[in-house]
Amino acid sequence: MTSAAERTKQVARRYVAEVWNEGNVDGMDEILTTDQLYHDPTLDGAEDLEEFKQFVRGYREAFPDLRYEVEEYIAEGDKAAFWGRVTGTHEGSFMGFEPTENEIDIMGIGVVRVEDGKVAERWANFDLFGMFQQLDISPA
Repeated sequence: MTSAAERTKQVARRYVAEVWNEGNVDGMDEILTTDQLYHDPTLDGAEDLEEFKQFVRGYREAFPDLRYEVEEYIAEGDKAAFWGRVTGTHEGSFMGFEPTENEIDIMGIGVVRVEDGKVAERWANFDLFGMFQQLDISPA
């Protein structure tokens, strides 16, 4: 029998694999609740699933080869935390900046809260300053 923590980890793994690594925007309805919350330094409190889909599309267009290689998942109850390296090549417009063709390799961390087998809330943080340095851009 699978424990609650293991089921939560499975949902977190699917979220990272399908949403971020595959960019499966069409499949997000099966992975995320419709009233999900997203807390991120670049988009806080996205409650609308369609808004979050646009957010992911934007990242995938800016970094078509985006990859989140998770080093470890830990879980307790309905929450899972994970961290790892985020890599990709800046090939599309990002936060108003034109493509630089520079590669990024930064650390990221995420936490998800699972409800009825779907991600209901997410917290994310990553080395945004390091990403700007690697892209050779400076936000105002």
